[in-house]
Amino acid sequence: EIGAVELTFFSSFPNFELKITDFTLINPTSGSTNDTLLKLASLNAIVDAKSWWKKKEFILRGLELKNGSVFIFSDSLGNTNYDITPADTISSSETDGETALPFIDLQNIELNNVNLSYQDESLKLNTVIQKIHAQIAGTFYQDRINASLSLSNSIVSLMYENEKYLQEASIQFNIPLDYIPSTQFLTLDEATASVNDLQIMLNGSIESDSLFENISTNLAYQFSSWPFKNIQALLPPSYDSYFEKLDIEGLISSEGKIHGVYNNSSMPLMNIHLLLEKGMLKSTDFPLHLHDIFGDLTIYSDLNTDSISFVQINQFEAKTPQSTFSTKGLINHLFSDTYCNLTSNAKLQLDEFNPLIPDSLKMSVSGKANGNIQSVFTLSQLEKIELEKIKLSGLVNLTDFSFSYDSIALQTNQSKINFSLPNQKATSKETRFAFVSFDIQNLEASKLNSYATTLRNAFISVETSDARDTDKIPHLTCSFALESLSAELDTLSLALSKPNGKIALSPRTDRLDQFQIQLSYSSEEWNSSIGPNTMQIKNIHLDTELLNDNTQEDVFLQWVAKGFLDINQGNIAIAGYTHPIQIPSVKMDFEPEHLNIKEAQIAIDRSDFELKGNLNNVLSYFRGDSLLRGNFNFNSNKTDLAQLMALTNGIGNEEQDEISSDSSYSGPYMVPKGIDLLLKANIKTATMGKDSATNIRGNVQVKNGILLLDELKFKTPAARMQLTALYRTPRKNHLFLGIDYHMMDVEIGELLTMIPDIDSLMPMLRSFGGKGEFHFAGETYLDSLYNMKKSTLRGASSIKGNNLVLMDGETFSEIAKTLNFSKKTINIVDSLSAEFTIFRDEIDVYPFLLVMDKYKAVVAGRHNFDLSFNYHISVVDSPLPIKLGVDVNGTIDDLSYKLTKCRYAEFYRPSARRVVENQQLALRKMIRTALMEKVKE
Repeated sequence: EIGAVELTFFSSFPNFELKITDFTLINPTSGSTNDTLLKLASLNAIVDAKSWWKKKEFILRGLELKNGSVFIFSDSLGNTNYDITPADTISSSETDGETALPFIDLQNIELNNVNLSYQDESLKLNTVIQKIHAQIAGTFYQDRINASLSLSNSIVSLMYENEKYLQEASIQFNIPLDYIPSTQFLTLDEATASVNDLQIMLNGSIESDSLFENISTNLAYQFSSWPFKNIQALLPPSYDSYFEKLDIEGLISSEGKIHGVYNNSSMPLMNIHLLLEKGMLKSTDFPLHLHDIFGDLTIYSDLNTDSISFVQINQFEAKTPQSTFSTKGLINHLFSDTYCNLTSNAKLQLDEFNPLIPDSLKMSVSGKANGNIQSVFTLSQLEKIELEKIKLSGLVNLTDFSFSYDSIALQTNQSKINFSLPNQKATSKETRFAFVSFDIQNLEASKLNSYATTLRNAFISVETSDARDTDKIPHLTCSFALESLSAELDTLSLALSKPNGKIALSPRTDRLDQFQIQLSYSSEEWNSSIGPNTMQIKNIHLDTELLNDNTQEDVFLQWVAKGFLDINQGNIAIAGYTHPIQIPSVKMDFEPEHLNIKEAQIAIDRSDFELKGNLNNVLSYFRGDSLLRGNFNFNSNKTDLAQLMALTNGIGNEEQDEISSDSSYSGPYMVPKGIDLLLKANIKTATMGKDSATNIRGNVQVKNGILLLDELKFKTPAARMQLTALYRTPRKNHLFLGIDYHMMDVEIGELLTMIPDIDSLMPMLRSFGGKGEFHFAGETYLDSLYNMKKSTLRGASSIKGNNLVLMDGETFSEIAKTLNFSKKTINIVDSLSAEFTIFRDEIDVYPFLLVMDKYKAVVAGRHNFDLSFNYHISVVDSPLPIKLGVDVNGTIDDLSYKLTKCRYAEFYRPSARRVVENQQLALRKMIRTALMEKVKE
């Protein structure tokens, strides 16, 4: 249908002009919703007729299509509504002689306000372009087309496979091109195109074979500051689900080159530089909003060849409201096992991340974390956690950091964490797996109603082997230096000042399934407590090696140690014991079986002593295989024997009494068992209650329930003494005492006070005063109150004295009256030398000479512990002309004196029976037996 046609030739010569109005081309096609192919309000064309007439050149000066519509349709079988020309009836032979196409010059073709609708059912494509404003210019000559295509202010809608890809999008382009049809070679020169103001510039060429199976590209492109919202608006609705919970903003810029062949098996090589600026990300699933996102990437790939493909992250940065983080690095092997080499930095305000933690974890974190991490890994290594292949290192600074998990809390005002995987600066080849160090200004860790720990100015470094294999014992080295450490756990507490040292954990060289620990430790202050028990140490230094034997059931036996210990100014307070144990100094070497105590100074209230010597069979003792044996020099300025006995009472006994608060002990002193300890004593002053002794020298030995005092010499205010004793404690109420007790220059009155039972052995001593020599050797069993079981008593004693005073009112005063002694205020006994033996409750007094005044008398007899007497006194030298004898019988309260015939001749002098020496020999034999053999209770 044509409304009007206007032809102009002569007035416009050499141009030929054609004007058509209201032009409609109708071609009804089955399946099409519109029977119109083309409809135009006007069509204006200008052709250079002269060039066509003379040169056979077709020059189109202008062509304008205005205010129209184009409807193009193709059904699923390929039938179209634009196939309106008749079939070609000219044979090929008729066209063989025709020449090539003439020169064609299209100087200006314009489409103004033209709408285009294209529907292709085979491709499931439906396109609508509204308000087309386009300009086309170009030349066609021989095998070359040079053209310029321009489109502006056009609205495009595109649907493919029932999916809307464009919905009224604004399209513009300006495409200068050079095209060679024979080779299908297309060149673009700064071509630009835009969709909704998203403009891209193209340079380069595209070439294809005849079937378009191989397309060669050599293109460069560039676009700048594309808003992500605009890009998102161009995505099909099917992609909306990906962005339902996301709000993304930002400006995307890119430039790059695409070079290579595109076909079914290959892609061209792309070298792309991608830039993201002013980015923002919000997500309903992620409470932290990211802003100021900046990304600078280089992508180099043909989407196929793994060896040449990579992504270079030149810089990536992002911020949350209070935190920032960034990363850069290389990612390659994109199509096999992706390899990453990244350097990341972060400045985090940790409080922000609490909303990310599930409420069920009852966890929170606060403070600041700044740091950087270098990482080298592949995705498969990360997926399989192949830490031995991953490289990871970095430094993290924590400021005002606080962490809580349920009842656990951790705080630090300033800490640095440095780590490396693997350990690049390992001190040994076994600890090359990993390294981590902590530089802590202050750290507090605690658990509610459980423990609390505080570290100040601490540096801790750890090197380790791969500890993931639980079947192997790892190698681990830890060095530490702290200003202070304090910890509390239930009733335990520990406070250390300037602890430093090194600990190394490794498998034993002889048994790889057992632990070996080497520890070097020192600190200036050590304060610890277990309940009411406390320990303070001014300085401590320890070097030790611990070997594990997990075949042992006892925890103590599972670890054997050797090394050196140095302690200065220690103080130990034990619950129930009034006085602290002070340790001025301890220096010793130790091994599993031996302790070599070079110096051990200990002070307890009124006691101080120094030990030097060796302790052997330590490990065997704890295994129960042997006695604990020791040999020491024991030096002391002052010793409180009661306190010392309280500390050692009952050790190793099944029924051990607890130490009492008054530094004594309940019940009798029970000799420690399981030990064989020899002390070479040198004590300046010793006290036992109100009694004291000085210059004590001799050997003290404890052997498996036996206490031996061997020729212990000492002085008391009353006498010089020497003591040998064997004390055995098989049961609390059945104690054995074997004693050799020798007192020189002892006051008789003091002797009666010191040994209350002595007046039962020799009641006559009550009648004497002055100094004498007392010697007793014997054995007996005692009850728990140290009362003698008299039925078990056996012994011998002697007493000697000169110039003794005969006390008035006693037995021998009565005798003196009977014998008419001189009337003196004080009666002096010139000499006394007596021996007696004890068996059970009987005391036999052997004849002894008593010289007093002008008399010499021989005394002998027997008495019992019930103080019943049967004595005879023979006067063997006196001023009387007759010889007299006196029998004394009865009890101490009812004595009878009877003159009788002398039993001993004149001038009779008793000989020494040496009963004490014999008893001494028996005691020595008993001691030898006790030391050489196991004592049978």
